[in-house]
Amino acid sequence: MKKNIVTIGGGTGTFVVLSGLKSIPEAALSAVVSSLDDGGSTGRLRDAYGFLPHGDARQALVALADERAALTRALFAYRFAKGDIAGHNFGNLFLTALTDILGSDALAIEEASKILRVKGSVIPVSEHAGTLIARLESGETLVGEHVIDTRTPGRSPIVALETKEPSKVCEDAKQAIEEADIIILGPGDLYASTLANFAIGGVTDAVASSPGRLVYIVNLFTKAGETDGYSAKKHVEEVARYAGRKPDTILIHQGSFAEEVLDRYAAEKEFPVIDDLGEGAHILRRHFADVVISEKLPGDAVSRSLIRHDSAKIAEAIQALI
Repeated sequence: MKKNIVTIGGGTGTFVVLSGLKSIPEAALSAVVSSLDDGGSTGRLRDAYGFLPHGDARQALVALADERAALTRALFAYRFAKGDIAGHNFGNLFLTALTDILGSDALAIEEASKILRVKGSVIPVSEHAGTLIARLESGETLVGEHVIDTRTPGRSPIVALETKEPSKVCEDAKQAIEEADIIILGPGDLYASTLANFAIGGVTDAVASSPGRLVYIVNLFTKAGETDGYSAKKHVEEVARYAGRKPDTILIHQGSFAEEVLDRYAAEKEFPVIDDLGEGAHILRRHFADVVISEKLPGDAVSRSLIRHDSAKIAEAIQALI
């Protein structure tokens, strides 16, 4: 019998996790993705058309796409580097066009799933686009996911997330979470990607009450302006605060990084997350990092991580929990 595995998040972190999970035969996958993204190509199209932001949905679709449709997957991931459409991603444009034609974000994702022969479901956390707001310890307010996501070393800590507009988790996302056997959070920007989804009304209640095992994948590095000085324990505490429950299982990287990687992150005032979790059977320590450095693509306005988790190693750890 297949196990329902749900990821909640967005960005490249969720992409990496889903890319590995689709290889697990026993998994029935659902990716709950953000409706709050407003940066890069996604933000420009959202402003122009008023549809749900498609960036996280597009990445999840590509991650879950049939490996045999390699050209189609590459097409959906293609980013233009020249002219008026520089910075735009083909998949974002395609999903925007489908939404405009079909009159529904959900129908657009459904049709794109058929084209890509997706293994699983991609579900926006809310039926309506929202604006993420972060309240800082200093009393300052940051408005917009792209503002929160901006690297700002030494910025006052984030103490609360909310949405500018009234928000509610969509029924499909709520049902997927409530029926999950495993719920996976992270990796990804702690506040702008992972915990942003908990600013949507009803998500915390759904996760807190779900009988599914809650798994948190700790980030490899801190993020300037979001998690400056955060240890692994602090990451986990914040996840528990927003999710309404402590993670049942924690995956954390064990091992060193190449000097080149450390130097490039240090230049951005970002550093390896210190493991201060102590001992426990619920903590899985392995060499989870991918040694291949991921460079920024031409035309991409959004800064990406240089090193990521290894999707196969993540999938192996999750499969052992099934």
